[in-house]
Amino acid sequence: MNKKHIAYVVLGMVLLGTIATLSASLVTAQGDVDVQQNQYQVTQQAQEQVNYRFRNRTRLRIQSQEQVNLDMDCDAMNIGDETLSIELESDGEATLTMTCRRETTQLGVQAGALIRNQNRHQIREGFAVGLECEEMTKARIGMEMSRGEAIRASWAYFDEDTSEWVEVDSSYEDGMLVAETDHFSIWTIVDGGSLIGLWIGIGVAGAIGIGALAIVLIRKKRA
Repeated sequence: MNKKHIAYVVLGMVLLGTIATLSASLVTAQGDVDVQQNQYQVTQQAQEQVNYRFRNRTRLRIQSQEQVNLDMDCDAMNIGDETLSIELESDGEATLTMTCRRETTQLGVQAGALIRNQNRHQIREGFAVGLECEEMTKARIGMEMSRGEAIRASWAYFDEDTSEWVEVDSSYEDGMLVAETDHFSIWTIVDGGSLIGLWIGIGVAGAIGIGALAIVLIRKKRA
């Protein structure tokens, strides 16, 4: 093999390496998109999971079975370092409008604020996400947090008919507080009232147990 052929081989190897590097970069870009403004519109392909990071702060992780047209408005500078996950299930192409705010004061979404729903609950996060979808579909929403933060927390949506917040069944999975719904409204995270009854029950049971033990000790002493 002469020098000319060797030069062609080396050049070919360099080109292949460059193409491979560019391909890898393109795959990474599909999975992680940096957005340097509050508003962003994009069509996401079916079966893709994409992380949209707004202003290097808030991450919106979107996954859909079918193609979805996204219209997102995220106030990342006020929300800060949070990760919200949305998984969509639909029979066909969907259009999802998302509005993320730290506070929606007219609905009582302020960190530490109290909301009413039979009992009083406290807002856990200064965060509210509005979801609108034109097509009938289901969604699985999740907020990244520690297990300790999630122990009393639950997702709740705003019922416009009753002007109240409604808690839904929530669970802690893979580092996220998650809930499943087919109701598209404004969502936030609250301190759930479900554990209050649990702690009251534990307290009553403990008091009964202590009382029973005292009766036994008194009887033994008298004997």
